[in-house]
Amino acid sequence: MNLLYPSLGALVILAIFGFIIGRQNRDLLRVRQYREFLWRLIPTLSTAVFIVGLPFIMQEATFDNYGPVLFVYLGGAAVLTIVMARAVSPEERRAGMAFRKGEYEKAAALYEDLITRRPLPRYYSALAATLDATGNPHGALEAAEQAIKGDPKLGIAYFNRASALVALGEKSRARADLQNVFIVDSGRALRRAAAEALESLEK
Repeated sequence: MNLLYPSLGALVILAIFGFIIGRQNRDLLRVRQYREFLWRLIPTLSTAVFIVGLPFIMQEATFDNYGPVLFVYLGGAAVLTIVMARAVSPEERRAGMAFRKGEYEKAAALYEDLITRRPLPRYYSALAATLDATGNPHGALEAAEQAIKGDPKLGIAYFNRASALVALGEKSRARADLQNVFIVDSGRALRRAAAEALESLEK
């Protein structure tokens, strides 16, 4: 069986996934956290290595053991990729999961712990969101400002600061921050949320 073309197709798909992951983590490049950035690409890169090696492995397989060799190789690749993916910033994953579950105080504690070890702007921004959700807009404002200070192009930080400013009654500053979301590095979903927030401020 010729696995060259399926392998090339899989590599193209992986390249697309790698591009998406890179875009999601480009804030790390802005703050020169190159090692952290590469670490998040490791699962994709390791999978690419396995795919590249697959045709060579299968060339050594015989007709009788072709199926078992393919199964063991792909199974081992899948297990290793999953293990490596889960090893990428497990604390950040736990904090994000706690936030999505509505466990805001737990999420805030986890983000504060992350900040003590790696004071990344993205963690300050996430802390701002959790503190705002717990009803602490002053703390949220301070955390968001730290995020913007560290990365002036982090769109989510402006959005989170705007939310804290609204809670503090400073709507004009909040409006300016929401407008900044459209200027700096922001995804489509964030821009849509900012547009909805701006519309609600006009009412």
